[in-house]
Amino acid sequence: MRSIYLADVGDGFCMGIHTILGSLIQVDCGGENKKVAFEGFTRTINFYNNVPDAFILSHFHVDHYNGLLYTSINPFRYPSFRIREVYYPRIPEFKRKNEFLLKLFTLNLAVFGSETGVMEYDLLRTITKLNNGKPPIKKPLSKGELIKINGSIFEVLWPPAEITEEKVLSVIGKALDDFDKAMEEDKELRRLYEHVEEEGIFRDYLSEEESNLERINEHYKSEKLHKRELPKIVKKANKSLREAANHLSLAFFEDNRLLFLGDTEKFEIKRIIMDLMLKERENFYVLVTSHHGTHWHKSLENVKCIYSLSSNGKKLCPKFRSEYKEIACCSLATFINGDIIIPIFP
Repeated sequence: MRSIYLADVGDGFCMGIHTILGSLIQVDCGGENKKVAFEGFTRTINFYNNVPDAFILSHFHVDHYNGLLYTSINPFRYPSFRIREVYYPRIPEFKRKNEFLLKLFTLNLAVFGSETGVMEYDLLRTITKLNNGKPPIKKPLSKGELIKINGSIFEVLWPPAEITEEKVLSVIGKALDDFDKAMEEDKELRRLYEHVEEEGIFRDYLSEEESNLERINEHYKSEKLHKRELPKIVKKANKSLREAANHLSLAFFEDNRLLFLGDTEKFEIKRIIMDLMLKERENFYVLVTSHHGTHWHKSLENVKCIYSLSSNGKKLCPKFRSEYKEIACCSLATFINGDIIIPIFP
């Protein structure tokens, strides 16, 4: 890592990493709305006078990738767009995984309307459009795997290949129960659920075969889904599933240069810091705080950094955990500081 550019996109996340050998890595591309995220994305590109070589998605929440959706349909195009590799968290094995995906895809359809609901597929399809039809190499990641980009090596700290902890499984179970309650009251949600189940889209996703992704593409070319105002009980189910997805967020580090915590929850933060202490990695040049600076665990007191960075807007900034200021020489937040530029690593 040579430098970092963190764009001010409100309550979202959009960051560029300039590697030692000059490659540009885009980490997330989301914001309060698609247009804000898109503008943050273009500022990152203009600052480095380069387009991303690779894209890392921390997790499948719209406030972390809606800028890409906007970019793909915007008349403005980058003629030399060349995202060659896309990294994102692999969904771990856990009890009720198939049920979780089925219900998550159903809610994605309900929320996004025009998208397929298959998170990975919609992301890859969008980047393929930006690459003028050339699909990127997809690389789902689990704990212990490495991201190697032009001389820079990042190690994945989360999510694990399998989740067995009852605390996490109970959060997922509650989200599934909330979905069932919503489906009992909302006929349209039940219709979408039966549609996704019948079409087997989530099973195609689990197989990870290119041919199946093509089948999804053909199916949805003619599919017309319309967004609607969601009932409160459906919104509650969507919120529960979003919170469950936080437990699957990507976290990684690069030597003592960068620690990126994504949207991890307290339980994951504790596990991550324990692993880092075993690796004797407790001091970092840059720490990107968890969930826009709103998630904290006391184990972070073992970490020291020169800069702590938080991407937040007027909604999340008041929830910022001041403890991050105690472990950093300089604590910055986009709501206060605007776009943030961290200079070359010494």
